[in-house]
Amino acid sequence: MKPFQKSIELVRSAVDAGRISGAALAIGDRDQLFVEEAFGYTSFADLTGGAGAVDCHTLYDMASVSKIMSTTMVTLRFLADGLMDLADMLPVYFGEMVPEDKAQITLFQLLTHTSGFPAHLSLEEHMEPGSDIADFLLHEPLAYTPGTQVVYSCMGFILLAKALERVGGQPLDTLARRLVFEPLGMARTGYHRLDMPIDAANTAFTERDHKTGRWLAGRVHDENARFQNGVSGNAGVFSDIRDCVRFARMLAGHGTLDGVELIPRRIFDQAIRNHTPGMEENRGLGFHLANGHFSYSGLFFDQKAFGHTGFTGPHMLVSPDTGLYVVLLNNRVHPERERDSGNLRLRRLLNTQAAIEYERIRIK
Repeated sequence: MKPFQKSIELVRSAVDAGRISGAALAIGDRDQLFVEEAFGYTSFADLTGGAGAVDCHTLYDMASVSKIMSTTMVTLRFLADGLMDLADMLPVYFGEMVPEDKAQITLFQLLTHTSGFPAHLSLEEHMEPGSDIADFLLHEPLAYTPGTQVVYSCMGFILLAKALERVGGQPLDTLARRLVFEPLGMARTGYHRLDMPIDAANTAFTERDHKTGRWLAGRVHDENARFQNGVSGNAGVFSDIRDCVRFARMLAGHGTLDGVELIPRRIFDQAIRNHTPGMEENRGLGFHLANGHFSYSGLFFDQKAFGHTGFTGPHMLVSPDTGLYVVLLNNRVHPERERDSGNLRLRRLLNTQAAIEYERIRIK
């Protein structure tokens, strides 16, 4: 049996069983790519009227994996450049706009999901198009006292992106392209603005747009990102498996890829450290850390591992010690999010098998 065959078969079986329409899988470490395979189709053709075969260039909606691919990386770049500081409080970025109850919330708390901001709000339901999103969020009630617990918050990352745009003087998609995707050679990765044309011919489908009834393919699935023209701190990035491998290799290299430093190691290694011990989740600076058998990592992958998941299906997990990484891209919300695709279980099973098979290779 060739290396990582069990890992490959886990994903292939999920596609063959119709739990997901298609997927792309990569497994590697700092030195070698062991697996790069694609399975299935971009959609269930009987529902959408047509589907292309998935390959290594198929684009996927990265959903909340955008938080580490874009928002977190731009923040770490700004920290390294002396443009931001973890102890900065919100008035540093938003001035007198910040009300008293939020004046002591820090950049550190936004990154670790301990800021007090609620997990989710529908911008579309609460705001008029073109309104100031930062002003709206800053005047919404907090869900808890900042610093007292972890509540995974898309709203906190949306606000963080607004701070980045003020510091960087450019929209988030421009910052991410200039500071992250271009330096890493991720030519097919980026945000898809709704007001720009796209070629969705080789893009995985997600759900239908709740307004138009049209299938979303190449248009961001997250409603709050759509409200922001496709560019948001919590979601909006599209990528393919080959670009994700480049990103994962940079993570495995503690901020460096092919000799090029994206993030200084001193900053990177603090970003992947657990800053919320004893709280509900293990959180680094932007990163979701392994957290036992209920976590997407499972118990048998390196428990110092870090990465992120996305609501639409993708996940990325990296061991800081060995450099082993697992990237799975899929569209588990197709044709609808309520459908039980078994994706969380698939992630744990896959990460377990990859860890076991990698250990066998290293022992040999």
